[in-house]
Amino acid sequence: MPEESSAPSQQPVPVALWPADVLARHLVSEDPQARIVALGMALQPQAPLASCAEALTQCAELSVGDPLASQLVAAALGSLPKSLASALVQERLAGLLGSANAMAVRIAAAHALFRLGCLPTSAHEALGAMLLDSDTNARKVALLAFTPFAKAAAGAVVRQVAAAEPKQWTLEALQAVVKGASDDAASSTKIEGFVMRSLAGVPLVPAGVAGYAALARLNPGGTAVTALLRIAGDTENADASTAALEALGELGESLKPVAQAAVAQMLTTTDDPAREELLCRTLVRLRPAARDIPLARVLLRVKDGPDRSVAAHGMLLCLHPKEFRQAAPVIAQRHAVAGEALQPGLAQAYKTLTGVELAGDAVAGKV
Repeated sequence: MPEESSAPSQQPVPVALWPADVLARHLVSEDPQARIVALGMALQPQAPLASCAEALTQCAELSVGDPLASQLVAAALGSLPKSLASALVQERLAGLLGSANAMAVRIAAAHALFRLGCLPTSAHEALGAMLLDSDTNARKVALLAFTPFAKAAAGAVVRQVAAAEPKQWTLEALQAVVKGASDDAASSTKIEGFVMRSLAGVPLVPAGVAGYAALARLNPGGTAVTALLRIAGDTENADASTAALEALGELGESLKPVAQAAVAQMLTTTDDPAREELLCRTLVRLRPAARDIPLARVLLRVKDGPDRSVAAHGMLLCLHPKEFRQAAPVIAQRHAVAGEALQPGLAQAYKTLTGVELAGDAVAGKV
């Protein structure tokens, strides 16, 4: 029998940080590989970045055309203290946002601007282009960087969206447009009209639903919500219906009760467990009034529906424990015949409705 090894387990070797003067000198080295090593050192925790801001801006200029170095220098610039986000630092990052750079570099630059809490005017157009890109991560980071400066950068984004075909529109680009106009009633009205007209004939997924969803944030009581409800109710177009329901769920309680009631009513027209689950999940996010939830239908599905439907409807009952306490006996009865996977969820729903554990007399329906 082989002897057990007595060698100690290997521990990570701590990196010895370079002094600020050494780091700064290597960041501006004529040797590209030396700069790469220096950038790796600059990104180490506790690296003396605050003393190397000027060297980093020079490194950014020296790294033009080198995707790896540019990505690293963008990350390093974004790690500077906000107080050191000088005009030159911002301009270097704006340059790294340009379309000539690899997308990984542009994403790193956008994230750096977000971390530094700044957005120079020279970055507006490039950031607007990222909002329309096919890369999901690029769009999300661009929206993150754009949002605090939505009003100032609104013009650049509107120009980008107006120049693109509606079928190329993305949710992030339209959200940016909406954020830029949300404080101006006149601009909001113009944007709503322009987008609604432009969406006519555009495929519903993804551009159509994305457009309506963005406009619904601008005006939760407007025509965009009506369009989303119509799409959500069209079970013949499953992909679009699912996308619309997800969009409505994102809007949450900002929707008016009539819209929440319309989604709740959709539960009465389907026996498909997957759709029931989506509808229930959407309703949990919308939080409709108890009176708008079709209780008779919910109880019927808890009693006789497949497990997936039971779990979804049980979750829905927990929205209004006081008003739906009468559903507790039905939950207890289903629990008595449910499989092991379903029982914990039913027990939790019962406790939410009654305040007591599902056991003893409760199983028999006595509450």
